[in-house]
Amino acid sequence: MLLELRVLDFAVVEALSMEFGPGLTMLTGETGAGKSIIVDALTAALGARAGADVVRAGAQAARVEARLFLAPESPASRWLAGQGVLESEVVVAREIGADGRSRGWLNGRPVTAGMLRDLGELMVEVIGQHESQQLLRPQTHIDLLDASGGPPLLALRAEVAALAARLGALRTEQRSLLEGERERLRRIDLLRHQVRELDAAGLQPGEEEALAARRTRLAHAERLAGAVASAYAALYESEGGAAVDRLGRARAALREVAALDPALAAMADRIDAVAAQAAEIAHELADYREQIEHNPDELAAIEDRLALLENLRRKYGGGIEALLASRKEAAAELARLDAADGRLAEIELELARVERDLAARCSRLSEMRREAAGQLEAAVTRELQMLEMKRSRLAVAVTQQDDPQGLRVGDRLLALGPHGVDRVEFLLAANPGEGPRPLAKIASGGELARVMLALRHVLAATGGTPIMVCDEVDAGIGARTAGAVGTLLITAARSRQVLCVTHLAQLASLGDQHYQVVKEIVRGRTQVRVRRLEGKERVEEVARMLSGKLPTPIAREYAVELLGQARRKKVAGGAS
Repeated sequence: MLLELRVLDFAVVEALSMEFGPGLTMLTGETGAGKSIIVDALTAALGARAGADVVRAGAQAARVEARLFLAPESPASRWLAGQGVLESEVVVAREIGADGRSRGWLNGRPVTAGMLRDLGELMVEVIGQHESQQLLRPQTHIDLLDASGGPPLLALRAEVAALAARLGALRTEQRSLLEGERERLRRIDLLRHQVRELDAAGLQPGEEEALAARRTRLAHAERLAGAVASAYAALYESEGGAAVDRLGRARAALREVAALDPALAAMADRIDAVAAQAAEIAHELADYREQIEHNPDELAAIEDRLALLENLRRKYGGGIEALLASRKEAAAELARLDAADGRLAEIELELARVERDLAARCSRLSEMRREAAGQLEAAVTRELQMLEMKRSRLAVAVTQQDDPQGLRVGDRLLALGPHGVDRVEFLLAANPGEGPRPLAKIASGGELARVMLALRHVLAATGGTPIMVCDEVDAGIGARTAGAVGTLLITAARSRQVLCVTHLAQLASLGDQHYQVVKEIVRGRTQVRVRRLEGKERVEEVARMLSGKLPTPIAREYAVELLGQARRKKVAGGAS
């Protein structure tokens, strides 16, 4: 329930505050006084689209606040609990800047306009000339019909939507895999060739460096052999005396006189170490000389192996480590591409299962919609008769459209949408003997408003929003029809809070609360003022609506009579 509405610098409103109670609240005033601005402010607070044009001239921003009470376990209270808000009374606020940007708050916590809109859809329903135009768009009719079916139908519809989305995703994936099949096969051939080529090369880490060193030794075997032989001879076989022998003689000479000077003994020891190293080197040279080979065949084989490695490096990039990494990557990609065959098979199996489940649910959903359509037709037709459309009858057409690429349901291939295979359209038979026709072709603005009012009243019984706002639903109707509309509003107000903007005295007299909206010029600026009417002030306003700006004595008498009739009517109907 709406408890309070505060508006600052919104359109021509400088500042106003309104408190609301349960039941039926009437907003009246002269044409152009700003009654609908109050409705716009409420919907803006609850996330409706609002741009810079709503900001009062000269102001930096417009601000609207709504204080709401939420019944326990209501859809709105459950939604709020999901947002971490557990209070039964909340304040939503919205600020729209002169630059068109807006900010929202929920109990002082910043929220997006989308979140406010989600809450607003659960709290407030607006019925008026503009909203009634939705009935001219058949794509909205399926939502209205499904809402009339209640939670079981809506739950099945959600299942169908989820399965339809899954089916679409599977078909897209399947199509993508099939379209890429030729490229996949080409890539598989290339990767298999790469893996085979690199495997055949038998690559070993560090191999290239070892081969290069071996090639150098084989290519320069004669030069290496000569140098080693010369070095060995100098150490052991020189004609002038081998180095090892000369070191031995030097050591012996020093030993002979070491007793005379201890320093010479230390030098003799050092010569001893050098001689031992020279002998060790000579032995190593001898071993190295034995290992030197003149092997042209091995050298040719090494040259071929190095040429192969160089070719692979140019082809794939990098050394042996990089080649081994390339082989690993190619094998991994090959495994993924090979697995695509298995994924196609998985998709086909899942497609069959999803199509089977979806077809069964779509068939059941169509049955439930036809049942709901019959009940909605009867209920709305009864309401239309109460609204002085006695010869009119609502018809709800639930049809399907064939589609060669659609979903097989029974023996037909049907076009599939996010809500199943059904097309829903509301039709109106305005006169006996005439078949039902689309609303756009036969309904006037006033008739559309009454059809929408009847629909919303019927839907309220299946769990509508707790607040219903009727914005000039009396447009284009006479006094007799106004009485019927009033009866419907009284009935609706027993279970919901109803706010009604009206120009008709008959409706205004029915309110449990009555507000007058007045437009004034203050210091050269237009302002909107709202005041609650009680007693004689309310009589004066109803009289004004009956006779014009200057109520006559007769109009006042009739106003008193209308207000008395309204009280008796609500008491007789059990209204509080």
